[in-house]
Amino acid sequence: MFVRPNINNKRMKHIISKNIYLFIITCCFLFCVSFCNAENVSPRLAISPHTFELDVFPGETIEKEIEIVNKSEVALPIAIKLVDFAAKDEMGGTSFDASMQDTSISSRTWFEIENPNFILDAGEAKEVVFTVSVPDNAEPGGHYSVMLFEPQLPSFYFEEDQPKVIPVIGSLFLFSVKIFNLDPEVEQKLEVVEFTVPKEERLIALENFTSAFMGNVVQAANQVTITKQSPSNFILRIKNNDIYHIKPFGNVLIFNIFGKKIGEAKISQTTILPGKIRKFPIEFSPETPKYLKWLPESVSDFLAKNFFFGRYQAKLDIESRSPLNAGIVQSNISDSLIFYSFPWQFWIIFSLILLLFIFIIVKYKNRIILSLKVLLKIKK
Repeated sequence: MFVRPNINNKRMKHIISKNIYLFIITCCFLFCVSFCNAENVSPRLAISPHTFELDVFPGETIEKEIEIVNKSEVALPIAIKLVDFAAKDEMGGTSFDASMQDTSISSRTWFEIENPNFILDAGEAKEVVFTVSVPDNAEPGGHYSVMLFEPQLPSFYFEEDQPKVIPVIGSLFLFSVKIFNLDPEVEQKLEVVEFTVPKEERLIALENFTSAFMGNVVQAANQVTITKQSPSNFILRIKNNDIYHIKPFGNVLIFNIFGKKIGEAKISQTTILPGKIRKFPIEFSPETPKYLKWLPESVSDFLAKNFFFGRYQAKLDIESRSPLNAGIVQSNISDSLIFYSFPWQFWIIFSLILLLFIFIIVKYKNRIILSLKVLLKIKK
């Protein structure tokens, strides 16, 4: 007797096998995608506020909070670290120190954080509550620390044999420890260490020649400063002699030989830590005269810089903000710089062109007049 094979059973086995293969391939694909995404994770955190400026007394206790937001697409374990910081250079660089244990100086030892280690889900915001207890023997003056928030990422987030870059975000703490009696008054809180024009914008050879030629006269009036054209930058370095940080700001005012103000440059508000020198980048561009404003901006700026010729005076107009009060305190900084602008390259070329133009007019005067007469007749 002939038995017909069961086609339905074979078909079912084939479908099941096919589905198993598809399932395995899909799992492998999802694993690869998730693995690649894990390696390409870029942790992004945001905190608020970024800076605390706190006036405190010895023995005082205050409670504050910082909001931290996880802007990444994955959950992040966070660890909080506290370090002291100081100015490393004159451009705003900082150096961190976690080794200081003297509580009278090290403000990082004043903190007590409610929960210094936690997990932040994707898109989650959390309030980090902490207490600052200023010791009774805290030294008067400025104390500076930073609270760092560092993601604790496992090794599979990174590719092998590649540098591990973990973004760390922090909030600065600028403490001004006051005392109940009067603070010692510093006679000159802010001191101008240097106010000049960068060397690359000056005619050093001409300055040296002028100094050697004029001798004692120049020595009495300081060295002559001669610029190639209108200076585009000034060098300003200010030292803070106070025991607290200070925030100076203001302007550099430029006057011509007749005492008329012809321009100014802004000095942005910048923090100077106690006993440190801070360099202020100052950019200057002379005002474009009204008779040049019809020209393209690049051309009018070029002419304004090169027509900046003669003797000029740059005066500092600086104020400072004290951390001990909300008012503005005059810093009594009055310094000025006299410089001479001598754009000789431009004026040589300009003079040659002008002489050539005059020569052509004089030599071909008759032909020019005749040509003008012919043109006028044709026009009539």
